[in-house]
Formats: sequence, C-alpha cells, structure tokens
Amino acid sequence: MKTRVFFLFALIFCACDPATGEAEEVKGEVKEQSSGEIMDVVEYHPNGALKMRGKSQGGKRIGKWESYYPTGYLWSEATYRNREGEAVTYYPNGMMRYQGRYYNDEQTGIWMFYNEKGTLIDKIDMDDPNGGETLRTDSTGLH
Repeated sequence: MKTRVFFLFALIFCACDPATGEAEEVKGEVKEQSSGEIMDVVEYHPNGALKMRGKSQGGKRIGKWESYYPTGYLWSEATYRNREGEAVTYYPNGMMRYQGRYYNDEQTGIWMFYNEKGTLIDKIDMDDPNGGETLRTDSTGLH
C-alpha cells in the first residue's frame, strides 16, 4: 500500500511545477525519432532558465538527466540504463529530498527520504511486499 501511495505522490510531484507545485503544461515540439538515433533533449522554463536536459533514444531517456527549478537550482538527477538507474531529488534549498534505485522501471531496494534540513526521516525497503518501513524518525532525526 505504501508503495502505491508513494507512486501516486511521485506522479503528482513529477507532474507539478517544482516552484509552485501546480500542474504545468509541457510545451515544445515532439520530434519523430528512429529507435537507434540518440538525441539531446533540452527544455527551458518560461523565464529562460534551464528546465531539464538529457539524451533519449527511441523515445526513452538514456544516460544522465537533470531537472532544475526556475531559480536554476538542481531539482533532480537520474541515470537511465536499460530500464534501471538511480534517482535523487532535491528541495529548492539544495538539500536532498529522497534517493533510490529503479529496476525494470520499478522502485527497488532501500529508498531514503530527508527533511529540508537534510535529516533522514524515513527509509523504506521497496522490495518488501508489504511496503514495510526499515526506519522512521521524528523531526529531530531520532526515533
């Protein structure tokens, strides 16, 4: 159940503008791409700041991808290799929000969640069929 709630949270979070939390329409031209062609992808915020950059092949992300807040601060970074990779997301103040790994496009292993001050607040084993917690802390970082 916790995994489903997290997926819903992640979907909402990724579909929102990082600065306002409101849904944002992605504007730009979608280009046809052959399965072997590697393309550089770059998008900008309305204020001209870099929004995201990475590479795609056959319409799928490959290699390192980075997303940025309109202020220019790093929002997230992920590395894609054959439907697996690592993902890290940051708060607007630069502190890590969460980190984890994907395998076959699904969350796997231990995912760690932090508060805006950088204190570890939750650690979840995504391979546990019950979505069991391995650690839960209060705002001080102590259990």
